[in-house]
Amino acid sequence: MKNALLLLGLILSTFLSAQNYVDTLYNITTETNIEYGTSVNFAGEQKTLEMDISYPTDDVVPSCGRPLALIIHGGAWAVGSKEDVNIVRMRKDFAKRGYVTAAINYRLGYFYTDANKHCNIENWDCLNLADSAEWIRAWYRGVQDAKGALRYLMENKSTYEIDASNVYVFGESAGAYISMGVAYMDVGSEKPLSCNALNSVNAPHSNLYSTCLQGSTFDIPIEDMDLSRPDLGSINGYLNPSSEPYIIKGVGSFFGGMFTDLFSQKSYFDIPKLYLFHQPADLIVPYNANGLLAGFNACSVNPGGCAQINDRPISYGGFGINNMIDTLNISVDNKPEVRAEFTSNNATCLQQIFDPSLGGHQFDSYWNRTVSMADFFAQGIGPNDCASLSLENNNLTSAIDIYPNPTNNLFYISHNSDNVSISLFDAQGKLVKNQSRIESGSSISIGNLNNGVYYLIVQSAFQSTTHKIIKSGK
Repeated sequence: MKNALLLLGLILSTFLSAQNYVDTLYNITTETNIEYGTSVNFAGEQKTLEMDISYPTDDVVPSCGRPLALIIHGGAWAVGSKEDVNIVRMRKDFAKRGYVTAAINYRLGYFYTDANKHCNIENWDCLNLADSAEWIRAWYRGVQDAKGALRYLMENKSTYEIDASNVYVFGESAGAYISMGVAYMDVGSEKPLSCNALNSVNAPHSNLYSTCLQGSTFDIPIEDMDLSRPDLGSINGYLNPSSEPYIIKGVGSFFGGMFTDLFSQKSYFDIPKLYLFHQPADLIVPYNANGLLAGFNACSVNPGGCAQINDRPISYGGFGINNMIDTLNISVDNKPEVRAEFTSNNATCLQQIFDPSLGGHQFDSYWNRTVSMADFFAQGIGPNDCASLSLENNNLTSAIDIYPNPTNNLFYISHNSDNVSISLFDAQGKLVKNQSRIESGSSISIGNLNNGVYYLIVQSAFQSTTHKIIKSGK
């Protein structure tokens, strides 16, 4: 009998332990509208970026701290916010599971076409951009901001009792695209060409102001827009320069996608696992691989008599990403562990109009899908992972040396890695120098810059580190 009770207790203990980070067990508190930085948006307007943070109040905090979940809203990089219903719900639910959760706002917006396009179908006008690069640049700015938000949280990890070795990033739609960029775009050469300096655009057509700009989260008069398209800088952005290490363990994509293969090049030792949810009936993000908005475009053109929505880049949805990973000619060890959940919903656009429950760009069951993702992530959360984080970071950062510092004219970079690039920012966050393929021992000239404090981001094949550079003298 004693042995039977002991066995029952062991089974019960194991079962309860397995539910940690899955069941919503805890009471939580929330801090709202925490500013994590400012950035210049697509039209030259300075934007304040904020996050809401939730965390448990009655848990036993693990010795390494709580895992962190960064949650990113959707909205086609044009609308949406951290207050969106599902984003608020996920922030609260994952805090109740034992995470520190942060939902962020990020820079929104892009340049619209200068053509006088109009269709009587809702939102159609606002999806005609200046060119396909605008979609990519909007996504890239979101990735930069999200990485800056993570660095802010790492700088405040002791305040919020965060385990930097257990970071998870997930979102809906455009937020899912950003989440995958945050985790998998980690090598400087993965920066899209369209995020380098491009020719200026023509001003958006005036008819688009009241329908697409006014009242949105990036409202700015057309005549006040800066129409230039500068280099967007490092894949890591410049917000909150910090060398505090963290490890992204998992990524969640709810009806999101990816513009290109971000798996074949990697700087990490253990690639983050990936949760995918998508429905074949999605009209916004292609389920497999197609032009962005392919289904919505087809619905608009045929019955509505509207012209094609122009300049839509090719995108891979959940099924397409899963297939991409399966067929990539890379080592199995370099492929993420994937949990892919798809439905059999093939409803046409007409069926979705008459029965919104058949909509493809949404959850079929919010609770079932988020619990499944929580279970998938919980399997990788270890109680003592922070020890390996410190060891890993010490081994990596020791490989980079910046000297002399302070300097009056130039400094040298020594390293033992491949594919090193640098981005230098002034104290206001403006990119003042950007250079790739830096050989070890190379000199970087800053004689033309004013004296003051600068921040140097060094991106290598294995890491990204930030260094404060002081220029003094002449």
